[in-house]
Amino acid sequence: MKYGKMMKGIGVAALALTVVSSCIVGGTPAKYTTTATGNGSAVVAKWAPSFKNGNDEFSDSTTVLLEDTSVNANRLKAQTIAPGTKGNFDIVVSRGDTEVAFDFSVTISDLANCPKNLKFYSDSSYTTEINPETVDGKTIYKVIANTTMDADADPTTGAKTGHVYWQWPFESSAAEEASKAAWDNDDNAAGTAADADRKMTFKINCTATQVQ
Repeated sequence: MKYGKMMKGIGVAALALTVVSSCIVGGTPAKYTTTATGNGSAVVAKWAPSFKNGNDEFSDSTTVLLEDTSVNANRLKAQTIAPGTKGNFDIVVSRGDTEVAFDFSVTISDLANCPKNLKFYSDSSYTTEINPETVDGKTIYKVIANTTMDADADPTTGAKTGHVYWQWPFESSAAEEASKAAWDNDDNAAGTAADADRKMTFKINCTATQVQ
């Protein structure tokens, strides 16, 4: 009897302890708490630079014609080049609605049937020749080096014009007669080639890259 009462008492005490513990855990008041929510947003800066030759935007169908408009009409057929001619063409880069600063550059590559003595220059006086470079196995001329266009809202700074100068010198500047003879032979070869081989073609590569 005593043992049974003892076990019964222990069971009642355990049950009571469990109830009390549950009340303490479940009824403990929380610390001060405040919650709030907000919203976030961002606008991606617009990217919209463009390149133009005059009013025409560059595309795969754009063709820039090299021609000398300074010579007398009776000395050279229109829209052709020959030894002694020179000229330039413009490339206009526009920021448009672009909202970041960027660098732009222009290269010429994939030259076909180019007269051997035709040269590109970086200045209007035709004194600083642009030497060809080999990039990824391809010959290129960097006719407009990296130039920065700032992210400026002022429309007067929203476009820049780069000038590409070319010249086919009439004769060699070298003093040696042998060099002059070779120069003349190259000019003659260009002028006496078949019609298809007298058509010079090249690629104009315009690149705009965001400034980090």
